[in-house]
Amino acid sequence: MAVRRANSLSTRRDLVLVRPSRSTDNQRSDGVKQIGSRIASRPATAMWFLMAADLATVVWMYTVGSWLDHTSKFTATATLGGHHIILLVIAAVAFATLATLAVLTDGFSQVTPRLALAKNLACILSVVALTGFIALILAGLVSRVLFGQLRP
Repeated sequence: MAVRRANSLSTRRDLVLVRPSRSTDNQRSDGVKQIGSRIASRPATAMWFLMAADLATVVWMYTVGSWLDHTSKFTATATLGGHHIILLVIAAVAFATLATLAVLTDGFSQVTPRLALAKNLACILSVVALTGFIALILAGLVSRVLFGQLRP
């Protein structure tokens, strides 16, 4: 961003930030100028990764959820204390919501206030569904650091 004075004849010294025109600015057919589409694609990329993680959670909970529940308390961390069916439903609802929003928002690029609210709620559901796996991974890393190599 370039910094220049608002009026060169003015005696005031207020500075104004002026954003130079970028190659990522697009003029849409309806006359709306879309500024910084490259920056706007970063949250969209995060949404696509979140959708993939939700789908992976659904698959993992369906295939090995009951084993994770009953093997030990350590593996039950991934299912938030032995609730793999609830976790499977939460991840499936989050994935379905994000998949529907991907279609309605043209790949998470155009959002209305209601769709933004639905997107935020789907993200909250996704984070809840992924919390168990994140906790399991962190517990494994911490135990590795604290106890070192378990086998010679």
